[in-house]
Amino acid sequence: MTDSELARTIIADLGGSANITHHLHCVTRLRFNLRDDTAADLDAIAALPGVLGTQRQNGQTQVVIGPRVADVYAQVAAQLGGASAAPARRFSLQLLFDVITGIFSPIIPALVAGGILKGLLAIVESIAPALAKNSTVALISMISDVPFYFLPVLLAVTAARRFKVNEFLGLCVAGAMLYPSFTATIASGKSGLSLFGATIPSFTYSDSVFPVILSVGLLALVYHAIDRVIPDMFKLVVVPAVALLITIPVALLVLAPLGAYGGQYLASGIVWLFTKAGLLTGFLLGFFMPLIVLTGMHQSTSPIQIQNIATMGYDYLLPISFAHNMAESGAAFGAALRMKNKERRAAAMSTSFSAFLGISEPALYTVNVINKTPLIAAMIANGIGGALTVVFSVKCYAFVMPGITSLPVYAKAGNMMNLVWMIVCIAATFVIAAGLAFALSRQLATSESVLVLHQPVAGQREPLSAVADATFASGQVGQGFAVQPSDGEVMAPAAGTIASIAETHHAITMTTPDGTGILLHLGIDTVSADGAPFTVHVAVGDHVTVGQPLVTMDLAQLAAAHLDPTVIVTLPDAHRPFTIAAAPTPAAPVGSTLATS
Repeated sequence: MTDSELARTIIADLGGSANITHHLHCVTRLRFNLRDDTAADLDAIAALPGVLGTQRQNGQTQVVIGPRVADVYAQVAAQLGGASAAPARRFSLQLLFDVITGIFSPIIPALVAGGILKGLLAIVESIAPALAKNSTVALISMISDVPFYFLPVLLAVTAARRFKVNEFLGLCVAGAMLYPSFTATIASGKSGLSLFGATIPSFTYSDSVFPVILSVGLLALVYHAIDRVIPDMFKLVVVPAVALLITIPVALLVLAPLGAYGGQYLASGIVWLFTKAGLLTGFLLGFFMPLIVLTGMHQSTSPIQIQNIATMGYDYLLPISFAHNMAESGAAFGAALRMKNKERRAAAMSTSFSAFLGISEPALYTVNVINKTPLIAAMIANGIGGALTVVFSVKCYAFVMPGITSLPVYAKAGNMMNLVWMIVCIAATFVIAAGLAFALSRQLATSESVLVLHQPVAGQREPLSAVADATFASGQVGQGFAVQPSDGEVMAPAAGTIASIAETHHAITMTTPDGTGILLHLGIDTVSADGAPFTVHVAVGDHVTVGQPLVTMDLAQLAAAHLDPTVIVTLPDAHRPFTIAAAPTPAAPVGSTLATS
């Protein structure tokens, strides 16, 4: 399934473009606000190839994609026609998280680039101090500083987009904070500018986070308030000028200093917390980090981390996030060692490597959460790893996505032991997670026998490649088989639980006791029949046995509508492949075995 097809299917399963009021993405997830949550079929989305999972979190629908999220989101945005207008929402913690994610996610690549360069320079200068004066090194140092010095400029663009105000006006607000004569006055130690007799507080706003976000938020309020009362013929001349004339003085006098003070107090509070109860804080943050990532709330810590680095020159939270990725990697690795199925072991190993590089969601969702015991191992190991970062007082000197390639940002000229201790912490976390997962996951060595599937309907069995639907025939929806039915009674191909039933009754998903998902798709393009040819005998949540009736198909009605009645059975979860052994008899009776363990 291409990115375009995946985006189109996700939009459709969310209730169509008319049901989507707002959309954005973070590092691994598509995030949607919907008008009607009940119109979304999350089970259908979760079964799509390329989707790692779905969830609703405080009114937001999240689709976990993994490393391809940016590519898929580009197709989503294109098909939805760009940003959508969200209705007014009451303030809530989730709304705050949405705003933070929407503002910070787009600028992360620039910060990561600067952070990696800073770390590499620190290593070079520690090994060869004389190179610090080299002009080439000085140029690279300048490049590494750009994303951080001009951080208010980057945030002004994304904040303007999030607050729905002109981006170039937002840049003007950021420009006022970095205006040369203003920054020169601050650097000289003079009292600074004044407004109607009130002295504008002197702060250095380069590297800052909260001042520009608050100021652009004010700009949006002022701009839209003025825009409502100015006649259309004067708007272009009056609204932008008046908005800046009001916003920038108020921002420099009140909001920007308020954001600066807030950032300083926040950084001081975190230092106090780690000073007074560091070991416990590190353990608890580490222990619960997998659950925080599961809810998608981990992205909301980015501004805190960036502010800490801007205020103090380092951060305590990023090392714990780094340990988390190593914990997920180690847990998936340990679980893989227990797996007997070669394909499943290879899939788990690939997710372990992904987490090792910095993207933990594939390992978290497709290995550790599904198998439960590796998740426990990851939580315990990450708790220990978080505590170790506190014991060794590990600091991160630049913002970067936590992964093995981010190690250079833990180096600093004159403090190379910080890098050494970080390596010790992540190595210990990985080993503990892998060891615990291996010890706790003994069931994985015995639960990988060949899945026993039964033909769900009487008729002629055929391979998926013969199905007149390219998506199924190509195996994009998983391995399986098809049946040309001679009877309309569709029965359960295995024991399990009914996970979802399509609104049009043409598809049913079920989950076996070992967590394997099975899709039964009744006919091709039968969704157009709007459920008329199907009578469903089960409900979501029902536990069914092999051969239990699920649906009755009206074959005559399907034939009259010129619809293909082919019944398709697939295993959509590509991360947990199973072998299906074909029976020698081409036409097997209802409930006859297709595969044996």
